[in-house]
Amino acid sequence: MTSRSSAATNDAPATLNLLCVKEAAGDAEAFRVHVSPLFIPSYLSSCFDRHREAYPVFLDFEDLERQMARHSASYDKRVSVHGDVELTAVGRSAHVLGEWLATAFASGMRPTGV
Repeated sequence: MTSRSSAATNDAPATLNLLCVKEAAGDAEAFRVHVSPLFIPSYLSSCFDRHREAYPVFLDFEDLERQMARHSASYDKRVSVHGDVELTAVGRSAHVLGEWLATAFASGMRPTGV
């Protein structure tokens, strides 16, 4: 018999947890984004490396606010004194957060080949 965490069962709502760590990237403000392994939407899985991180990522948190409000989606946002940002969303809101992140990856704001 194998054990399974409650987050991995079909009954538990999806929880997307992201840690966005501020990094220096030349003149721009970039983030190294770490994703929790408990839930990664399939459309995002190829964006992260084997350590479940992506870098450099240029994020627009004002756009996130608008996206979440537009979809009446709730989420938690914690900002450290160093400017790092943790984002957590559950259920349908996790998918809205994932779509925002996918858009950030595809927006052209994220340099390729770095």
